[in-house]
Amino acid sequence: MNSDKQLIVISDLDGTLLDHHSYQFDAAQPALALLADHQIPLILNSSKTAAEIIAIRKTLHNHQPFIAENGGGVYLPEGPDYRLIPMGKPRQDFLPLLAKLRQEMNLAFTGFSDMDIEQLQACTGLSEQACVRAQQRDFTEPLLWEDTETALQQFTEALGQHELQVVRGGRFVHVSGHTDKGKAIQWLRNYFLEQLGQPVEIIALGDSDNDLQMLAMAEHPFMIRSPVHSPPAAEIDQLKISERFGPAGWNECICNFFEEHRMI
Repeated sequence: MNSDKQLIVISDLDGTLLDHHSYQFDAAQPALALLADHQIPLILNSSKTAAEIIAIRKTLHNHQPFIAENGGGVYLPEGPDYRLIPMGKPRQDFLPLLAKLRQEMNLAFTGFSDMDIEQLQACTGLSEQACVRAQQRDFTEPLLWEDTETALQQFTEALGQHELQVVRGGRFVHVSGHTDKGKAIQWLRNYFLEQLGQPVEIIALGDSDNDLQMLAMAEHPFMIRSPVHSPPAAEIDQLKISERFGPAGWNECICNFFEEHRMI
């Protein structure tokens, strides 16, 4: 670790800081306390919407910038509100294309825009209020994929002709423009340099394919084990994989980092 740099932590939420099944983060409390004690910023970087992340930030007593919808937007706190730095293609611009391709290619998938609140609750386990926040999307459309891997590949290729991409998350595949968590981190890295007058050194934690660009941007990348899928294949320098799942693995990685660098 370079003492001339400001250390920051950038973390995915579902399956990483939040438990995959319960969405709780109790097991990560010791590590969260360490970050608070050392005044190390925690930046949330998730496929979740801004509305969802704002609610989680309140629970975490977090006041830092955050990244929503797989890098679709960077949100900077300004007084009681936020300044949005859009980085993705507006969702409303590509929803008609998804419906068209589903019909033309005879595909089986259900998007968030197709679901009512009850359906969304059934496939996510979220509360009604949380589902309302999850529907408030600006840059991505999560799909519950109900077709074959071959069909997904064909769908991905078709979307690529329209400058759209498909990224796998923990539960859904996400359609968006060509942005990702890593590009948003690069923007934030420059922002912190401008604001702090010094470069940053990043600890990043994630569990899925959609976290790989984020992990690749970090000086200290950590892959958190998932109870529902194997760690995605990745060739990332210095990558470490947790022994434990979800928030327990998150806690393990942060605490181990502090011990290795003699910060506790």
